[in-house]
Amino acid sequence: MNILVCDDNENAVNTITTMLQTRCQEKCISAKLYSYTQPECVNVLEIIDIAFLDIDMPGMNGITLAKNLRLVQPRAVIIFVTNFIQYAPEGYEVKAFRYLLKSDISIRLVEFFDLAVQEMLKCRKVVTIKINAESIDIPIHDILYLESEGRIIVMHLVHNGHATYRFYESMTSMEKRMEMLGFLRIQKSYLVNMEYIEIFQHNRIQLAGGIVLTPSEKNRAELKKKYLLWRGENKWSIC
Repeated sequence: MNILVCDDNENAVNTITTMLQTRCQEKCISAKLYSYTQPECVNVLEIIDIAFLDIDMPGMNGITLAKNLRLVQPRAVIIFVTNFIQYAPEGYEVKAFRYLLKSDISIRLVEFFDLAVQEMLKCRKVVTIKINAESIDIPIHDILYLESEGRIIVMHLVHNGHATYRFYESMTSMEKRMEMLGFLRIQKSYLVNMEYIEIFQHNRIQLAGGIVLTPSEKNRAELKKKYLLWRGENKWSIC
């Protein structure tokens, strides 16, 4: 994997890089580290799997660098490492995975790195579907939600203008395959990727792109409980 470390403080860069190198050796992870003290020098087109970014840097700050990185690498796992907690809300805009205070680097960096590796591997998972006897691998991260139309499943994708795939399969079978990957069956006809839930209200669920679906009236409380549990385990937080 490729790991980016960017901080205008050279000592911070060296500390983080050394700790990551040690952890990679302990876990037998093959990794290439890119270390920078000037965010303007970072090539965002270089494939990056995990990025550790300071926020308060002269010139281009970490938020801007993260936005530039996210534009071309939507699956990069971004962790902000900084002294300034007031910037935390801006991390939500770039889908930051975690927010780590520099004072906690020695005790929490390794933990956050391990979690970031798990997140990266999850983003690389695919589900295989068959269309006209041809097997097609679809990255889990690219699926917005699945819709049942009789015996046909319509898979709605996040990218490519919300493109769709149509194939024969039962929704019950798809639910069993994808429940452990962060999908929630909100009613008989819909199986949604919880990563893209923006609003979960009593009688409506809004997904990325403004798509609104109606959850099961009978199971609303249980659905909300499952979503909040997943969100607590997966959404980024200030630590």
